[in-house]
Amino acid sequence: MKKIFLIFLTISTALLARAARSWACAVCLGSSDGVTDGYNASVLFLLSTPYLVGGAIAGALIWTYRRAHKRQVENAEAAVTVAWKQEESGR
Repeated sequence: MKKIFLIFLTISTALLARAARSWACAVCLGSSDGVTDGYNASVLFLLSTPYLVGGAIAGALIWTYRRAHKRQVENAEAAVTVAWKQEESGR
């Protein structure tokens, strides 16, 4: 029992002595080195990815809708010009 208590006490003391290094992330330490910059860039990338994917899907849907609407208007205009009108026939 003493051996287990001694091991637990040693590990606890080591963790408490280096608490700032053990529990803090790269940003929490406040240093301005490459690790912090890399961590910040990765967080920004991960946060922006869903917005980029959603924006791409929304953009594709809007583009498809406008393209279909434009074709529908062009087809409607073509149908009107091809249609026979009694006034133009002279009868």
